[in-house]
Amino acid sequence: MENKDLILIRKASYAKYEELLLRRDNLRKEAEQYNLDFIREFGDLITEAFSMKIECIRKKKMISYCQRMANQGKVIMADNLFEFIEREMREYQEELYAMLRDVSAVKNSSTISPMDLRKMKEIYYRLVKLIHPDIHPELAESKVISDYWQRIVIAYRYNRLKDLEELELLVKQYLEAKGYDPNNMEIEDIDAKILKVQEEIEEIITTNPYLYKLLLADPAEVKEKKKEYEDEIAAYRKYSEELDAILATFKIEENYS
Repeated sequence: MENKDLILIRKASYAKYEELLLRRDNLRKEAEQYNLDFIREFGDLITEAFSMKIECIRKKKMISYCQRMANQGKVIMADNLFEFIEREMREYQEELYAMLRDVSAVKNSSTISPMDLRKMKEIYYRLVKLIHPDIHPELAESKVISDYWQRIVIAYRYNRLKDLEELELLVKQYLEAKGYDPNNMEIEDIDAKILKVQEEIEEIITTNPYLYKLLLADPAEVKEKKKEYEDEIAAYRKYSEELDAILATFKIEENYS
């Protein structure tokens, strides 16, 4: 095989690799958007269900504590009980607060216009060709480029068009100042890397949150999903009442100073 044929094959492989990387990153972005849409649609129900769940966990822990004290013939003191429960439930409460913050942030987030989204994809495509770490591993040693790339990923993920525009300018200025030619590149084990990206793409498009798009596009599925959460909440509410009845059988002494 002639050297020019090898060069053509290598260029074709580079083009394919680049195309796959862009597709993977765009699919990731789409998946993130479907996740945001899912949270907007079901976030309140999800947090209510989780809130009821941890309420039941709290009551079960209270019952367990009271039963243990009763088995030992000890008086159940309110202060000791609530101190124990607060300690046991701290991580659950923090998880609930984080969930509530996330839902609130999603609800208050703005959407991007199709025109701006197209601009973002065009800028991202140009930046991928310039400094994507999988295409240009030789740039990974540059702390400046590494920082730029992290900022680019965040800007692209969160629809920050202005940030992407500024970062494109900064990247070009930096590369020009360093005299770097992004077209003069050599990617090792490119066939293996192509296969890996193809596997990543398959994983994205066959799992949630990307598959949320199918549910969200079907009003009947949305209605059914909401009913599932509502049924879950109702079940937790009923269970909570049953736990209240068990708790009422224990005598809990108030602490008086």
